[in-house]
Amino acid sequence: MALAIAEHCSMLACDHIGEACRAAFSDSTAATHFKMHRTKCTEMINGVLAPYFLKKLVADVGDQRFSLLLDESTDISVSKYLGVVIRYFSDTKQTVVSTFLGLVELEGGDARSIACAVVGFLVKCGLKKEKLLGIGTDNASVMTGVNNGVHKVLKEEYGLKDLVLIRCVCHSLQLAVSHPSNDTIPRSVEYLVRETYNWFSVSPKRREAYKAIYETINCGEKPLQITKVCATRWLSIEPAVSRILDQWEELRLHFSVTKSSEHCYMAEVLYSMYSDPQNILYLTFLKSVLGEVQLAIKAFEGEQVDPLKLLESLVSLIKSVSSRVLNPLAKTDVLKGPIDGDISPKPYLGYLFESKAAELHLVPEHEINVRKRCVAFTISLTNELRVRLPDNIEALQYMSVFNVEETLKHNKSPGEIGKIAKLLGYSPADIDKIVQQWRAIHLSKWNETKNTMSFWSEIMKFRDAADINPFQELAMAAVSVLSLPHSNAEMSVVKSKLRNRMSLQTLNSILYIRYGLKLSGEACYEHQLPDNVLQLFGTSAAYSFKSAPSVAEPAIESLVQNDDEPLFL
Repeated sequence: MALAIAEHCSMLACDHIGEACRAAFSDSTAATHFKMHRTKCTEMINGVLAPYFLKKLVADVGDQRFSLLLDESTDISVSKYLGVVIRYFSDTKQTVVSTFLGLVELEGGDARSIACAVVGFLVKCGLKKEKLLGIGTDNASVMTGVNNGVHKVLKEEYGLKDLVLIRCVCHSLQLAVSHPSNDTIPRSVEYLVRETYNWFSVSPKRREAYKAIYETINCGEKPLQITKVCATRWLSIEPAVSRILDQWEELRLHFSVTKSSEHCYMAEVLYSMYSDPQNILYLTFLKSVLGEVQLAIKAFEGEQVDPLKLLESLVSLIKSVSSRVLNPLAKTDVLKGPIDGDISPKPYLGYLFESKAAELHLVPEHEINVRKRCVAFTISLTNELRVRLPDNIEALQYMSVFNVEETLKHNKSPGEIGKIAKLLGYSPADIDKIVQQWRAIHLSKWNETKNTMSFWSEIMKFRDAADINPFQELAMAAVSVLSLPHSNAEMSVVKSKLRNRMSLQTLNSILYIRYGLKLSGEACYEHQLPDNVLQLFGTSAAYSFKSAPSVAEPAIESLVQNDDEPLFL
């Protein structure tokens, strides 16, 4: 019951569920004697179930190298917390997984306080800080600063000299888009999109009036709602732009009617903007170019993506954006230098833009001005992408070396694999083994050659006639690199509204249970708890977490009474 409550609903529901069971199943002895309200349910979740799932997670990580995704958050009480997600190769799932590790309260917001909290939390969880391979963060200076950032402090003050820093690609793309938009696209375009949403967001009467106009024009079809533009994420304008373009004429007619009926100045302003063909041309251009960036972001946010194909997505994005304005005869490498000097005299800004420009028949001076601004936006975006992503591209290049096709080539240079092993902190003796295994791996026949993770999982389990894995060191290096984070998309749990409605300990416990069940691939009614865990219910051990000095003690240590008993069922 406590497991189901933690996964699906509020603790308060427990007060009535027991009573409902007794009323509905009065002939059942178990239902009649069932007694658990929210207080006891909370104790079971905090004192038994959460430590059990945390222990399972730590056991699954084992002695392997892992990466952490870090993000700060401030709740409604203005308390600072650090969200931690762990990414590692799971022996039970035979793939790289990302899952919740914990929310940590911070004493301060500076780099040393955060670094101290991270290391202390790893120790409490029973994880070795020496096994920490990399951290993934947003682009905040406190995390990535070259002089006093968290990464710098962990490397120099905590002995993690080979720690890899991965800046979130999604954040980098957002920043890359925001900068050129401020300098090139008229501010009135963003104003149009933002105020269109605001016009309808607080007035059911306006929504109904617009709905009536839209249904009249479109034979009863209902309009899609205009989406909100996030103030801190300029790229969020893309879905709103698409909706507005699809409903442009209907919106223009609505504001034409409303400016007279409501005598509203804002309606007059919006009507004049919807009547200006330059605005529709700007939005058409943004829909096309921002759509490409959104596709790249979705690739990095996906959970079931091949990490070795992400490099291709990133490089393709930069080349595709630059191709809109770059002279086809230019020999400039867009990944290494600015493109300002190789712009085509007549850039082709995409089919949508060119066809809409031909349809609108703008005044030549106005069309030239729009084209000039769009070209400037494209140039600035290309340069911003190139400048902001070199570290991420280097990390993704590490991963691409372990691609199945690259690994099984007969003619391959051992220098690259040796360089990667050295950057990861391997000793010269281990690097020699990795290089030799890299050179010989194509001599064996492998079955899983379609998917990268399946391929390395097969190698991890491989045994020769002597029951020895001759590629052990290479396989461990490969899964370590593949466990490096490529975005902070998993950190969305830190921003949950649930944060503001319960204690940190209870929230941590609920998330341990939910992500533990998700990791095991089982529902609450399918998961079988070990007998030694069930025996803790109703005992003092279930309440001992209140005085426990750490997240791993004391109840968590009592969950495994027999070392030979399997932890995963």
